[in-house]
Amino acid sequence: MKVLSRWAVLIGLAVPIAAGADDSPQPPLLFEDVLESVSAHDPRIRKAVERLREAEGNTTAARGAFDPRLEGDVGLLTGSYYDLRQADAELRQPTTLWGTEIYAGYRIGRGINQRWPTYRDNQTLSGGEVRAGIEVPIWRGGLIDEDRAKRTRALELQEAASEGLSSAALNLELAAAGAYWKWVSAGEKLEVARSLLDLAQQRDAQLRGRLAAGSIAEFDVTDNERILLERRAYVVAAQRGFEQASFELSLFMRDDAGHSIVPTAERLPEELVQSQSFEVREDQVMDRVLACHPDVARARAELRATQVDVKLTRNQLGPELDGLFEYSRDLGELTGTEQDNTLPGNVFKAGVQLSMPLIFRDERGRASAARAKVAASTAEVQFIEDTLRARVRDSGSAVRAADERVRLTGDVVDTAAELAEGERRRFDVGSSNLIFVNLREQQAAMARVRLIDAIAVSEIERTRWDTTTRVQCGATP
Repeated sequence: MKVLSRWAVLIGLAVPIAAGADDSPQPPLLFEDVLESVSAHDPRIRKAVERLREAEGNTTAARGAFDPRLEGDVGLLTGSYYDLRQADAELRQPTTLWGTEIYAGYRIGRGINQRWPTYRDNQTLSGGEVRAGIEVPIWRGGLIDEDRAKRTRALELQEAASEGLSSAALNLELAAAGAYWKWVSAGEKLEVARSLLDLAQQRDAQLRGRLAAGSIAEFDVTDNERILLERRAYVVAAQRGFEQASFELSLFMRDDAGHSIVPTAERLPEELVQSQSFEVREDQVMDRVLACHPDVARARAELRATQVDVKLTRNQLGPELDGLFEYSRDLGELTGTEQDNTLPGNVFKAGVQLSMPLIFRDERGRASAARAKVAASTAEVQFIEDTLRARVRDSGSAVRAADERVRLTGDVVDTAAELAEGERRRFDVGSSNLIFVNLREQQAAMARVRLIDAIAVSEIERTRWDTTTRVQCGATP
């Protein structure tokens, strides 16, 4: 395990980074803290959650097409020779079984003058008429209709929104890892820059003392002043890099009210630690990733939603042929009119109704558009699968390369630090000059910077592997 101590000596005395304006002590900011903040307060997560709620609302609305409906009317027909008082109420229940709709109703129709018939179809006996029936689409609307298609489509899009939420969480975790480790590495680089500057400042005091003693020329003091200026500029650049990284990390750090928080230097971890290494096996996770990753699961749900439209438009190319069966019976006593003799008894009604366009241009056009949409969605699914294959392979390769880079760079850091220390000792005894000391110190500092970058990249690549392969079929990652 490679460790970069925040207070370890780079090539001499290390200088701690200045704390922020808040004097109250704060615990070190860990990556887990960033993830917790993202999960609880990030507006991009809230956006995905609201999209899921929108999809759930659309599903509820689509299911509303199968709610029972109560219909009724009351009226008075007057102004002609035969008047009628009538009322009608009917309860209808659409079903998902072959588009069948069942209904039951009651009506009553009585003439104002009870001695005379009204000669109207909606006249009943004194107790009114009860009826029940069933309507069945025989051709169009049998296998699928608009309401069932809308419900199925809404369910698929709800699943797509759910997978989109999971995908957003994984993508934000990877983005947060990039911002967090950039912030940590920027803090470590600022420490390196300040350590280099501190060495030059200490040497400046030593050189001026030796100049006063007459053991060195003024040229060496001037040269060290040049080194001081260069290293001060390096500190300024490193400070700017740390501030920029802090601002980027603030996009993932928020308080309970959702306001972004700019992390201060005092919250930097005391150690930059490379996580424990693990074995990367692409062949063991590939099938599961291709089957269950939320990116491809979302695309497949959207594909199934478009396939519903193809099924619907194909069904609508047929004629509208509906079957009807109804039973009715009048109740109550005879009213004494001549029409009463036609009302009592059981009445059965059966029939079919046909309606169809002659050219089907609307239906054929929508069917063609639906097939094109399915083809586009199919191509998108294939591309996402190919992307996931490449991502798994690339991520595995990146993790192995990053680990090897950390190992090799760590050896370089040890060697460069030893050389820099040896060159300083030679300079102290007069066996070296300032040029070689400065060069060795810069080499040691750059080796340290490369190790910081290597560890940060290693952590980011491990997170990329984790967010790519940490999927479970039928469950939110």
